[in-house]
Amino acid sequence: MLVNNFLTFDVEEWYHANYNTITTTQYQDTKTNLDKNINQIIDLCDKYEVKSTCFVLGELAYKKPELIKKLSDNGHEIASHSNSHKLVYNMSENEFKKDLRISCDRIEQAIGKKVLGYRAPSWSVKEENLSWFYEALTEEGIKYSSSIYPSYTYLYGVPNFPTKPHFPIVNNQEVKVLEIPQSLIGFAGKKVGFAGGFYLRFFPKRFIKNAIKSKNKKNESVFIYLHPREMEPSLDSMNIKLKFPENLIHYYGLKGCAKKLEYLTKEFANSFIKMEDFYNSYHK
Repeated sequence: MLVNNFLTFDVEEWYHANYNTITTTQYQDTKTNLDKNINQIIDLCDKYEVKSTCFVLGELAYKKPELIKKLSDNGHEIASHSNSHKLVYNMSENEFKKDLRISCDRIEQAIGKKVLGYRAPSWSVKEENLSWFYEALTEEGIKYSSSIYPSYTYLYGVPNFPTKPHFPIVNNQEVKVLEIPQSLIGFAGKKVGFAGGFYLRFFPKRFIKNAIKSKNKKNESVFIYLHPREMEPSLDSMNIKLKFPENLIHYYGLKGCAKKLEYLTKEFANSFIKMEDFYNSYHK
C-alpha cells in the first residue's frame, strides 16, 4: 500500500529566521531571491507532477500577493505560517489569535480561498501552549496543523508527543484539529528531524531517502520541508555574522540543497499529496 508523504515549503523571506543572537528583520529592505526561488519551486513540482503545501506568512501575502496567487494558481495549497514569523511561545493566547486572524485574512485576500492549515514558525509550540493552541486554530476554522516537533531542542519541541498524524488529546479532550507532526529518527542518542531545513541539508540524500522508506514501511507519513532561501540563498543572507550553533543552522549544506531536494522529489513524487487532501481522506 502506498503511504502518503508531503512536499512542503515555509514561504518567507530569508530574514524571517528566529535567532537569539541577532535580529534579522533589520535586513527586511535588502534584496532577496524570493521571486526566483518561488519559480524554482513551481518548475520543480511541474517537472515531477507534484503539488506541494506552502505555509505562507500573512505579511508576505500582503506585500507580494501576486507571488502567493501564482503558487495557488499552479495548484499548490496555501496555508498559514503566521503573520510575521513571531514565535508562538512568545505570544499570549490573545496575541496568537490576533496574529492568526491577520495571517489568514491576508492570505485569503491574495488567493480567494479559505485557509485550512497552519504551521508554527520554527516549530515554536511547547507543551505549555497546548491548552489554548488548538482551541485557537479551531476558532479560526483551521482543520489541520503541522507545528509539533515531538522531541526537545534548545529552541522548541514537545517531548513524548505522538509521532503519527492524529487528533491530539488536550485537557482530556480530543481536539478537532488534525496534527501532522515532524518525523524523527534516532541519531547520536537523540530523536532528531531528518527531512527538512537544516536536517535535510545535514544528512546525505540517500540516508534521507532510506529513512523515509523505512518510515513508510511502518505506515508512517513523512513531510519534507524547505524554505525558499535554501533553494538559492541571496547574497545578503550569506553575509550575516552569527555565533555557533546559529551559524551552522543558517549556512550548513546550502550548496547543493536544491539538487538534493530534486533527488528526493523525483524519488517520492508518486507519494506526495497536499495536506488538505490528506486531511479530507483522514477525516472521512
